[in-house]
Amino acid sequence: MEFALAAREQLSQGVTTTDEAFYIGCILRQEGSPWRSGSTYLVQLTPDRIFFHAKAMALSGRLLNPLIYGAILRALGINLTDLADPASALAAFAGAAAGNGGSFKVPDVPGASGYATVYISPNFPIPLVLLAGFDLDESHLAQEDIDSGAPSITARDVVDRETLKAFVTQAGEFFLEHQTSGDLAALSKAKIALRDPNGPWRHGSVYLYILDRANNIVLFHATEPDRFELFPLVGQARDGVTGELILPQVLAAATSNPEGGFVQYYYDDPADDTDRADIPKVGYARQFTGEIRAAERVIPVDFIIGSGIYLSSPEVVAASRNTVVKSVLPQIMRAMTASTVDAVSGRIEQATSGATPTAGFSFGGASTLSDIVLANGPALENGTFDLSRLLAGSSFTLALDDAGGRGSGPFGDLTLWGSGDYRSFRPLR
Repeated sequence: MEFALAAREQLSQGVTTTDEAFYIGCILRQEGSPWRSGSTYLVQLTPDRIFFHAKAMALSGRLLNPLIYGAILRALGINLTDLADPASALAAFAGAAAGNGGSFKVPDVPGASGYATVYISPNFPIPLVLLAGFDLDESHLAQEDIDSGAPSITARDVVDRETLKAFVTQAGEFFLEHQTSGDLAALSKAKIALRDPNGPWRHGSVYLYILDRANNIVLFHATEPDRFELFPLVGQARDGVTGELILPQVLAAATSNPEGGFVQYYYDDPADDTDRADIPKVGYARQFTGEIRAAERVIPVDFIIGSGIYLSSPEVVAASRNTVVKSVLPQIMRAMTASTVDAVSGRIEQATSGATPTAGFSFGGASTLSDIVLANGPALENGTFDLSRLLAGSSFTLALDDAGGRGSGPFGDLTLWGSGDYRSFRPLR
């Protein structure tokens, strides 16, 4: 009880701006601080969901089991009927804030017990319920359907710079819309959507992060919230090869022009436990700005959102190979076709010119038997001579009429021409 009431005093009286609120949030998250030790920590609730979870930031924004939430309201002296409309709900919580709150326990839900008190936020005109002694985990949550939007490029589609840029841009627009609405529930749902591993905004090693420039903190990180969220923008992660801080590079790329920019560095892939820290990654980051109107206040919004792709990931490698095939293969086929047409045209021209074709051959560039022996002497001596390889680079021209007959033989003016340029010859066995 004393712990919860001391925290309420600190949060309701000593915080008047959003940057101070985020600073306090950072302090509350520090393990070993006066505010957090093991299973003892603080949780904040808005009237409809978890607002802040000091131990597990991924649970922030989620809905509580209705049985647990009902027990908390009863501990505060609030009836569910008091929440019928926003005005009645605010009045009920304001009345509860005049008292100290109370203990709650749900016998049918393991671990669902603790102490609850409430205060009115000085930043937003909403009540915040403060919980202490409640080790809140995934089993205490309720399921809900979240509208994740319908991006044309999802995380699963990101395989190159073009799709990466489109993905980050759409994510930034999605988050900006929810944040500037001034609705904390909408903001919480947006974070849930961006964090969902089965949703459109996260797949494998493709995930999003958001840096709050107005308050100089990491506002959101899809895969490592407990490591980064609400902590100051003081670069921790370093390039796995150069050792340089990654954050300054990301900030510079995001603000390089209105559409953001790319940055390349080496960093461990969180989706691959077998990789190393020196894996090449291409990132894209972009800055978004706006404002929140809360009562008579205008709160500036300034954030950078980013994501990246690992060049070694199977999706990226497959996409790169497909690009090569689509762009290079047609050129090769055109070149081969042109070469074949030229060769055949030459034989046709020779055959129709009336001149007697000159018999000849070329085996791997040699046109006489002595040349062949000289060129392949060492291979013949040591037993490594490969007839199929020699024939694969061969060509020949042979008139089929009788020698000197000039078309009087049974085959007339026919000439046989062959080449190993586009096929592999195999000796008969």
